[in-house]
Amino acid sequence: MSNFLRKNHDAAGETTSRTRGRKLWLASGVAGLTGVVSLAGVGFATSAGAAGMDRLTDLKWSTAEQVAKDDGGYGRDEREGRKERDERDERGGQRPGEDGKAEDGKGEDWGRVQEVPCNPDRLIAAITRANADNGGTLKLARGCTYTLTVNNGPGGSGLPPISQNITIKGEDSTLVRAANAAPFRFFDVVSGGHLRLSDLTLTGGNGLTGGAILVERGGTAEIAKSRLVNNDALAAGGAIENEGTTVLDHSVLTNNTAILAGGAINNTGLLKVSDSKIAGNAAGAAGGAINNFTGTVVVHKTAITGNRSVGAGGGIASEGGIVNLDDTEVTDNTTGVTGGGIGVLNSQLTLRHSTVARNASVGGGGGIANTSGLLLSSTVTIEDSKIAENLTDGIGGGGILNVDLTPAGPGGTASLTVRNSEIVKNKATLGGGIRNINGTVALTNAKIVNNTALAPNGGGGINTNTNITAVDPTTVIVGNRPNNCTGTVTNCFG
Repeated sequence: MSNFLRKNHDAAGETTSRTRGRKLWLASGVAGLTGVVSLAGVGFATSAGAAGMDRLTDLKWSTAEQVAKDDGGYGRDEREGRKERDERDERGGQRPGEDGKAEDGKGEDWGRVQEVPCNPDRLIAAITRANADNGGTLKLARGCTYTLTVNNGPGGSGLPPISQNITIKGEDSTLVRAANAAPFRFFDVVSGGHLRLSDLTLTGGNGLTGGAILVERGGTAEIAKSRLVNNDALAAGGAIENEGTTVLDHSVLTNNTAILAGGAINNTGLLKVSDSKIAGNAAGAAGGAINNFTGTVVVHKTAITGNRSVGAGGGIASEGGIVNLDDTEVTDNTTGVTGGGIGVLNSQLTLRHSTVARNASVGGGGGIANTSGLLLSSTVTIEDSKIAENLTDGIGGGGILNVDLTPAGPGGTASLTVRNSEIVKNKATLGGGIRNINGTVALTNAKIVNNTALAPNGGGGINTNTNITAVDPTTVIVGNRPNNCTGTVTNCFG
């Protein structure tokens, strides 16, 4: 049902060889309206050799002009300040009166602050020095565009690997890969490395995995008030490939692309996103915005909107992992298969105080598709949320599709729980609000209202082939067309 993505790096694109298994899933077919979903695996193997480069050169890269001083990065003020900075370095990087703390004087100890002129070579040298000095803080030239031209680190990265605790204060600057440069990402955070980025734009990057940033297992990245735009991945993670820990805060990820999974982010570790926007990204297989495989994703106060995937999960796809959404909007995403907004397989999904609206899928689950298979369980819990105006064809479930692919075997099931939530104005061939196939559904104080099924007697509110008895008296199932329920649903009439 799922194949493993192998990342093989040869000497042409990598100075070290690493092989990582990646399992990517794609629901590739729908068997009519019989309730049977076929999930076909997607496999991918490549090297960064000539064949890989041929494919990469067909892609269109974003371009930008470098903003640099004519004297190679040193302006008059810089030259006059060099002596002072050299003297300051001898004092431990502090100006007279500095205490080495954050700018507000009471936060984290940033260590020595090194100002980096508007010159990409100076940035490379500064990161190299910070690694050698067991970390440090770099302050970029305000409003500068640093144009990188060559791979400077293993793994096809434009900058040296981050192996220490390094903070880069972007000062509204931009890192861009030169238009005529060979493909590379910007940052590789290796095990033990801790990268903090703020107020920085990353654009035009490309990697086999992680178009802009790769966070390896054991590595950590914290990204704040930054923009990751127009980056591409040959395999997974158009902007970010996270195998360790990544924290996004008040940031924007838009127009990134992955040929396979995770148009913006591919996650196998711990991913935390808050107060951000992930919009207009695309994936060829799964997870137009975020693809999660056996990892944990926590999203708070974030907009996931206008993303698309060919396979499962136009907004978010998850296999074998945990996804928690709080106070988040998943809107206007699309997929060619299942889960226009969110598609989960053998996973745990929780929505609280969130909205899933105006998403669309071809195969099923316009808003959410919950699928269990291989005798494993998949669980969706929706609390104080709204599932509205989603659309699907295929096997149905305009708002939610809940399907167990292996009902005859022992073990897992597809489980859906809805509490204090609304499922309204969704549309599908069968089950305008919910379509349940062999799974379990529990409804508490839910409102399933004004949904539409296009098939005669299709269950505008709920269509189920198993009895749904866990429906409390406070749940309302009314005003659905052409009828409220098809199948046995307690407290559903008409």
